[in-house]
Amino acid sequence: MKKYFFLFSLLFACTSGSLEKQDKLHIEMLNVGQGLAFLIKGRHCNTLYDTGTPSSGLDTMLQNRGIKNLCSVIISHRHNDHAGGLPLLEKMAKNGEISIKRVIFGDSLSRGDTIADFLPWTARILLKEGAMRISDSQNSFLFMADLEAEHEKNILELEPLLTATALQIGHHGSKTSSSWNFLAQVQPKMALISVGRYNTYGHPHPETLAKLRLILPDSTQLFRTDLDGNVVVEWVYGVGMWSHI
Repeated sequence: MKKYFFLFSLLFACTSGSLEKQDKLHIEMLNVGQGLAFLIKGRHCNTLYDTGTPSSGLDTMLQNRGIKNLCSVIISHRHNDHAGGLPLLEKMAKNGEISIKRVIFGDSLSRGDTIADFLPWTARILLKEGAMRISDSQNSFLFMADLEAEHEKNILELEPLLTATALQIGHHGSKTSSSWNFLAQVQPKMALISVGRYNTYGHPHPETLAKLRLILPDSTQLFRTDLDGNVVVEWVYGVGMWSHI
């Protein structure tokens, strides 16, 4: 049975026209075990942010979702739990099962670069190590890949007013990520952790979970792939976002 959690910034009555005609993003944190992969589907593009491990089953997940085209595959960094699914995509492409326009590696990006896949949303790179923020006039989704407290400090020095409605928790919820200063500034309403069940790293760390439960206005807005499986965030442009599992 699916659970629905709503984070609307505007009432339906305040929107112009039917929601059916509004631009939408479908952001899915895929359950790839101890790794990270997000599938982002928009009106014009399908995009992957990271690809999980070589054994994540990413190819089957894409096939089951009917994904035959990808505008971009964005690789935050080249660790095996984030870039390990690339050979699966290459095999799919060689077999004619999927078309991929481009692969973008984080180390080829610079702060301030934009990704056009999600228009009319704005997608901007905050750090080349993997931080990407997608936003409209009302809400935002911040991807943090494996970034830790030192990177969070760097981001806040460059973006002292940074906020995010939804936050992908850095480095699978490790103790060395999600500092108090960062969480207190970003003030997420929703937190997503990609982590493998019974992993040997102790992720997510109890201290990180405790901080998130205090920071989040509603603790039911904390999602983990090891407990919840695939997590979907639906986002209507200029209206709001909601999650379901």
